[in-house]
Amino acid sequence: MRRPLSLALVSALLIAGCSHQDESTAAAPDTVPEITAVDCGVPAPEREIPSVTPPATLPTELVVEDVRTGSGRAAQTGDTLFVDYVGIRSEDGAVVDASYQRDTPQNFTLGSGAVIAGWDQGLIGVQTGALRRLDVPAALAYGDNPPQGLIRPGDALTFVIEVRAVFPPTTADDAPLGIDVEPSVGATAVGVTDLVVGSGPAARLGNTVLIHALFVRGDNKVVLLNTWERSSPLEIELSTTGGAIPGLIQGLQCGALGGRREIILPPEWAFGPDGEPSLGLPANTDLIVIADIFGLY
Repeated sequence: MRRPLSLALVSALLIAGCSHQDESTAAAPDTVPEITAVDCGVPAPEREIPSVTPPATLPTELVVEDVRTGSGRAAQTGDTLFVDYVGIRSEDGAVVDASYQRDTPQNFTLGSGAVIAGWDQGLIGVQTGALRRLDVPAALAYGDNPPQGLIRPGDALTFVIEVRAVFPPTTADDAPLGIDVEPSVGATAVGVTDLVVGSGPAARLGNTVLIHALFVRGDNKVVLLNTWERSSPLEIELSTTGGAIPGLIQGLQCGALGGRREIILPPEWAFGPDGEPSLGLPANTDLIVIADIFGLY
């Protein structure tokens, strides 16, 4: 008979200052099973760096244009955004910054002042997958005191911003604790079930996936980790060279953006035969991961 998940969070892994990848990398087994590529049945989308052209006239107020709409939650003040972008001087088109060159999206809390005012104002309402153009007057960019680099005093700036993920602030109660899952004892292979099929692109080897997750003890369904509780997602690189829990790398492949996936991990695909005492996972015990896929790049 199915039972709701019970909660027994382990505070040692939830202290302030934990990185996004702590629980996905902390104690992966010494002998890593072979991670193989999964055929998702559809071609992988081509990744293109968007081009940015100068506006016809220099902006004197913020101009917002959706080049491509997204889906899912509309970003609000207080949300965490993961974005890629290209920025140019509006006057002459000179590129002043581009996150694509760093191969790592920028993340920030919307409305906190962590980015220029033109972004804090212009990214309200944006959704995951959107491509938004912002023509930003100098007063909403850096004014007469730009950082060192190619931006000059008084420069208006134009950005094309690609939204990788929108994360609202969360609490432990936002986690899907009422979900029904079957216990797992003695699993011999990674098992995957899509509880909610996402509508976005599918994750593949080489991608990085942003998830909220529950780590659940397989035999008694006690929740060992709840990332919603700390309002911070896990950032999982899908790589055959290790780093994350191998079963997550295997089991997240072909999971679609916006979906919810149940992944059954035998011990050798999780923390090894000794388990993970700091999580409360005994030796030779299956691990169940419930993962909501919020971002993909």
